[in-house]
Amino acid sequence: MQIEKESDLHKYIEGLKGEKIIRDYFIKNNIPFFQVDLMAKIDNQWNVIEVKRQEVFTPPPFLGHGLPEWQIKARLKFQAETDIYAILYIVDKITGVIYFQYMDLLLKGKQFQTKGMNPRIIFPLENFEILEQ
Repeated sequence: MQIEKESDLHKYIEGLKGEKIIRDYFIKNNIPFFQVDLMAKIDNQWNVIEVKRQEVFTPPPFLGHGLPEWQIKARLKFQAETDIYAILYIVDKITGVIYFQYMDLLLKGKQFQTKGMNPRIIFPLENFEILEQ
């Protein structure tokens, strides 16, 4: 979303406040949910899209991109329950290259779990397709 003027920013903030009210309601009432970045109909099939804009993970063990394990698990649980596929899109902050791949395919290949406060599962660059721009 490109914010052109202050009134657009105000509308965006009001929308975020409304979303928080509903998320809090769902949490209070034990209603399972996750926030989708995008839904897209690709080749006549709806998909749930997770988007990340990040720098490439550097070796060891390989150059790659990834996301937190809980996000992968939540999207793939949704996929199993709905037959709506989960796709990860990565916008590389340095190169501008856009990578993408179905999350279930990523999990079938090589991966690396980072450590620390915000661990992520990293997948090698060669496991992704590159979006034609």
